[in-house]
Amino acid sequence: MTRAPLPVVGERAPDFLGRSHHGETVTLESLAGAPALLMFYPFAFSSVCGSELRALAARGGQLGETGATALAISCDPVHSLRAYAESLRPDDAELPFSLLSDFWPHGEIAGRYGAFDPVQGAAQRKSVLLDSELRVAHLQSVPAGQARDLDETLRVLARLHR
Repeated sequence: MTRAPLPVVGERAPDFLGRSHHGETVTLESLAGAPALLMFYPFAFSSVCGSELRALAARGGQLGETGATALAISCDPVHSLRAYAESLRPDDAELPFSLLSDFWPHGEIAGRYGAFDPVQGAAQRKSVLLDSELRVAHLQSVPAGQARDLDETLRVLARLHR
């Protein structure tokens, strides 16, 4: 697989097609009209990934106020993501975001966004925030063992919602 560089702020986001943990097909075009968060993470059921996604779920109200669609993207298969979504649900409520499988072709979405680690065979911990016209508005990248700044993410999404 060829790994692209990180997208450039201001450019149109790379196209993609994937399946959510609900089995629905999600495309870049389906995100048009509102801000979007593409949150790449390495592995379902891992500690840092779980803490990040639980924190995002807990702040679902704030996420909803931004009007953004959030996708948490990993190279795990859809069936694993269904089980993972169950483990992340706060108080048996539905997650305020979808888990998107980048399993096959393995890592293709992450690769298009410069977020695939071919040594690990997994996505890197990177976030790409898009404006309503599907242009890259903000990038966030942290080492694998570190959680992203969710406050920063929500601030940027709120600004894009205006």
